[in-house]
Amino acid sequence: MSLSLVRVDDRLIHGQVLLMWTKVRLGDAIILLVDDKLANDQFLKTVFINAGNGLGKKVYIFTVDEAVEKIPKALNGKKNYYLISKKIEQLYELKKRGVDFGDEIIFGTASKAEGTEKVYNNIYLSPRDIEYCDFLEAKGIKILFKLIPDEKGLTLSDVKTNYKGGK
Repeated sequence: MSLSLVRVDDRLIHGQVLLMWTKVRLGDAIILLVDDKLANDQFLKTVFINAGNGLGKKVYIFTVDEAVEKIPKALNGKKNYYLISKKIEQLYELKKRGVDFGDEIIFGTASKAEGTEKVYNNIYLSPRDIEYCDFLEAKGIKILFKLIPDEKGLTLSDVKTNYKGGK
């Protein structure tokens, strides 16, 4: 069917997604998480799947390689999905490999790390992250930086206006 929400959020599933975004972006409560590290950590994978089940939400966790195959199949089905990746790099990789996941990405929390710069509330990007965003935008994908639905947020152009390159 479709992806009603495509989000980058290094926390993956948490209150903002479950309590806010799922209210304004209706879906069949099925969440596809794309994160190589999580997909290969059986303990954490079980925690996320059980958390979703406890809330009545089916959770699928894929590596990028698995997602390249699974996402197109899911979109040919009858359900609406939420696609969440931990990093923008994962969506860049999917797009680079030909996966169509729509024309909008909502960028949520990206925690501070070495070589990143604050671009919005709780969103820190590296120069490489900006390159990934530029690539995706050039492919016709609008990127919005906003934590919750009723925030105005920023566009990629807004973010780049004051970006100093991870300094």
